[in-house]
Amino acid sequence: MRRIRFLGDGGEGSGLKRKQVRRACDSCRKGKRRCHHVLGSESPAPKEGEVGQGTTVTAELPDSDDPIHLDNRIVPESVDVAETHGQSQRSLSSVNTSRPTVPFAGPSSAHSLLISACTTPDAMAPGIDLDAAHRLPHCRILRPSFQDMRAPPSERRPGVGPGYLPMVVRAVLPYLEIECLQVLPPIEDLDALIHIYKQEVHPILPIVDFDTRALTEPPNGENPASIILRQAICLVACKNASARKHLNLPKSEAGDSPTSTPRAFADRLFGALKIAQDIGLVGDRLELVQVLALMSMHSYGPDGDDEVARLYITGVHFAYSVGLHYPSSSEGSIPEVRRVELLCSLYALDKIISMTTGRPTIVHSSEICLPPQDDEIVKALSPGLGLLFRLCLMLDRVLDLYRAQPPDETTREDCIWEASWLDFEDLARDCEIQTMQPSLQACLELLYHVIGVISYRPSQTPSVEPYPENMPSPMIQSAKVRHKYCAQKISFLLGLGTSKFPFIPYAASLSLTVALRNMRQATLESTKTMAKGDVEISLGLLEGLADTYWHAESTGVVGRQIFQSLN
Repeated sequence: MRRIRFLGDGGEGSGLKRKQVRRACDSCRKGKRRCHHVLGSESPAPKEGEVGQGTTVTAELPDSDDPIHLDNRIVPESVDVAETHGQSQRSLSSVNTSRPTVPFAGPSSAHSLLISACTTPDAMAPGIDLDAAHRLPHCRILRPSFQDMRAPPSERRPGVGPGYLPMVVRAVLPYLEIECLQVLPPIEDLDALIHIYKQEVHPILPIVDFDTRALTEPPNGENPASIILRQAICLVACKNASARKHLNLPKSEAGDSPTSTPRAFADRLFGALKIAQDIGLVGDRLELVQVLALMSMHSYGPDGDDEVARLYITGVHFAYSVGLHYPSSSEGSIPEVRRVELLCSLYALDKIISMTTGRPTIVHSSEICLPPQDDEIVKALSPGLGLLFRLCLMLDRVLDLYRAQPPDETTREDCIWEASWLDFEDLARDCEIQTMQPSLQACLELLYHVIGVISYRPSQTPSVEPYPENMPSPMIQSAKVRHKYCAQKISFLLGLGTSKFPFIPYAASLSLTVALRNMRQATLESTKTMAKGDVEISLGLLEGLADTYWHAESTGVVGRQIFQSLN
């Protein structure tokens, strides 16, 4: 007896389960009797109740705690049930474990630089598992959103509308909205975190427009953006030391959700923001650009950089879709000063994300319209943003060392440092950042020295090749001195304390990378002893940042293994 499948959903959106109807044998069809025979045999088929006792197949799905039981499956008598179950489990296991995806790590990423400092060209350092913690989980899937449910007929995507969404989706989306919007600190802690953001982040990177409607009105469920934008602000502000006593969130239904560390607090907020973004709770594009830019400043785990890049690219897409790369008209919805401020912030964030993740840049100065440096609008920018923008112009030039090139070009020793680039003291004087808080000044100086470290790319080949004709040895020697000096300045500035930006763990990793390279290449015992001290300092800094940044913990673990192998 053969089974015939029918799909029970007739298009009304009722979402009926699939039905299976057995086709009767010829004798039973003629007698109009219920058939219990196996097709091709006159012996009666086993009844459903009898079969279900011993032939239930259990499938373990990826990222699921509870097994899913595929009941009411009739297994042919000629097939051994245990063997079938074993094959099923082996097949599912192969799906889970086959071809683990290792995320792309560009040559400027901290992971690639750290590996290049501690491994020989032809062999990996023994006993160090460099890639185990960097494997990506299974890809995220696109989810139906509130925008599909609430859009008027003229704005719906082709083939998508409220009637086309399964009943379970229409039932779950409102519940997800409630769950997302309730993940917010108490009002006292919320106000304190927003104040910390204004003091520690906004003077350098003014992504948020505090005059927008979502922030001028109190947080309320009628306007979800009023809650989501505040959640994104808390996500960025929580990493600063002064925010520790304000990291309080309501308990989840699963029980107490520990948020005593900035990482745990940020991870829970990021989860709520991610779902809110996926289900389309923020409709205004300018507000969504701000939310996505703030979300891209948090990297939560092995695939965090991948998510950071995706969120930022999406934010730039919406920024371009509202025309931020063109000058504002007199009838435009955004003033020209605010457009330039937001566009400069996105440009700077683009270079920082490109540097830390090793990915190509998205925002190019030749494709966006910004006024000249001597324009009154540029002079009206905050001193912190003005200096950050100039530093990121330098960074964009230095990143040419790490852009995609033939292998023989990326492995040779090289450097980029323009003779016209000023010292940081001169830059600070030109941009008048003397009135800013010391932690903000230290943060900008830290970025300057990060650029100084990566402006020199050591040779990755075992043999020492002669310098090319267009790169005289004095320039390389000067770059080496700058490389080591800036690494030591990074350790000093991190010890003083700076405002927490995405490049903080990257800077600590660079300092460790340079110290490990100096230790491996040292000839004199005094030089090796000094390098060991620098390694210990860098590892201590990374351990102190571990409860704030996942990358700091990951780099610290790998760096400790490398240090032990070299020692």
